Amino acid sequence: MVTARLSAFCLVVAGLASSPYLARADGVAEAPAVALPLDQERNVDGVGVACTGIGQTKADPRWLAYSVRLEFSNPAREYLANEAVAVSDPSGRRMVAVSCEGPWILVKLPAGAYRATAWLPRSPESPVSASFRAPAKGQLRVVLQFPSN
Repeated sequence: MVTARLSAFCLVVAGLASSPYLARADGVAEAPAVALPLDQERNVDGVGVACTGIGQTKADPRWLAYSVRLEFSNPAREYLANEAVAVSDPSGRRMVAVSCEGPWILVKLPAGAYRATAWLPRSPESPVSASFRAPAKGQLRVVLQFPSN
């Protein structure tokens, strides 16, 4: 009985440790970002999302259906991975928060203005942000560049 409870507790703690929390500007942690599996489409909080950008799968035509492609890099324009990102509407309401092991997060958003704020768990310079307008047609590429560590 005690062993089963201890095992369950350890699984919960391990899950929390592996889920990146998004921090607000005041340093308070928000709910954890939903971890996206590589190269699979998901619906998170009513928003279509996908995590990709590695190898040949990044050329999959299904990714063109996403209105916004968020990419993560360093100043040398080398891709970074294991990021967490929150996308908010103009009023600051968080629409979706996800994490990805790949360097691209694809988001299906209606045309309009948004803000993406991204964190790298290992980077003291996090977060970085970008404002953008999702297009009615096509795909917008938004590169969020983190300072070098």
